Amino acid sequence: MNTENPLNAGVFYIEPVQHPEFLCHMVYKNGRTLPSAKPSESLIDELLLHTYGSTIKARRTYLKKAHEIHRQGPIILDEQLQFVLFPITVSRQRNQFWVNLYHFLRFTPGSTPGTTIIHFSDGTHVDVHADFPFCEKQYSKALVVNDRLIKIKEQNARYAIRRSLT
Repeated sequence: MNTENPLNAGVFYIEPVQHPEFLCHMVYKNGRTLPSAKPSESLIDELLLHTYGSTIKARRTYLKKAHEIHRQGPIILDEQLQFVLFPITVSRQRNQFWVNLYHFLRFTPGSTPGTTIIHFSDGTHVDVHADFPFCEKQYSKALVVNDRLIKIKEQNARYAIRRSLT
């Protein structure tokens, strides 16, 4: 993992913001933020290309073929760290709210209809304008993709060991 890359496992979430200069910001532990003038999806795409040599489009093509997830799927950034971002809002401008599965703890319904509270492993939480059932669905997609990825890697490792012993 490139520690100089702002898109690392320390990111808790990427949130769209309403600001004259910035369209989103990445939020890290203790509320530290890194603003961006790009929408969240463009920011992720640029940093993916710079660090991992891949794009969101390539990651989505993989999701379609391997997991049959066609819309709003999680993006796997680093398999070893289980660094998976999944979107929980829908945006025509591709400025979605992305949550890091690694730091995520649970969703709870918000105090008003159409809102959800996201709880993180360090005890922090954030309110989001997204339906609770949709958030739960996105979370289950991220878990399925992450689980399958881990099992595929374990199976490949066992196969390689068996092949080397023969």
